[in-house]
Amino acid sequence: PAVVEATLLLMLAALRRLPDWHARTTGGHGWPTDPLLADTMGELAGRTVGLVGYGDIAQRLDQVLRALGASVLHHSRRSDRKGWRPIDELLAEADVVSLHLPLTDETRAIIDQRRFDLLKPGTVFVNTARGGLVEQEALVDALQTGRLRAVGLDVFAEEPVDRDSPLLSLPNVVLMPHVAWLTRETMARCLDVGMENVGRLAQGEELLHRVV
Repeated sequence: PAVVEATLLLMLAALRRLPDWHARTTGGHGWPTDPLLADTMGELAGRTVGLVGYGDIAQRLDQVLRALGASVLHHSRRSDRKGWRPIDELLAEADVVSLHLPLTDETRAIIDQRRFDLLKPGTVFVNTARGGLVEQEALVDALQTGRLRAVGLDVFAEEPVDRDSPLLSLPNVVLMPHVAWLTRETMARCLDVGMENVGRLAQGEELLHRVV
């Protein structure tokens, strides 16, 4: 649930230019607002969101996005579910793209320069999965050329992020330091699962959430 909410937060913050508005307001420059800035902002309702990866997080997010009035496409290994698209078609159709894949040899740099070039000009791009899924130079280029309207990132190819990274100075970027998962409720759930598994181990039972 925490990652679902953080992903939605980054989508909305990117679409509505939240960091820029925060800086303007705290700097005393929020008023008057230029009505022409409306052209640089948007809503999720009526937009097409493409989810690359369709595990538990993406499926939960799908429900929320649809409730807000967005259309949702997804790509995963299973092609038998409604809304599935080949990844290149999804990237070409979506107004907002969100990554939800594990980082493996197969998925490393899966979003490279060729795939950024498939995006509509003005696409919003969000990554709360793994930074290594994205070719970093291509990401920066897409931001600087306007291929991407804005980006919301919780993860990076190198963590902590190099202080000289262009991502830290671009105005159309919303950043979090790999904390999409971090809430009090998450910690409570982790403790509950740990205590449950202690009991299961003592009883010789199958452990929950084993990674094999």
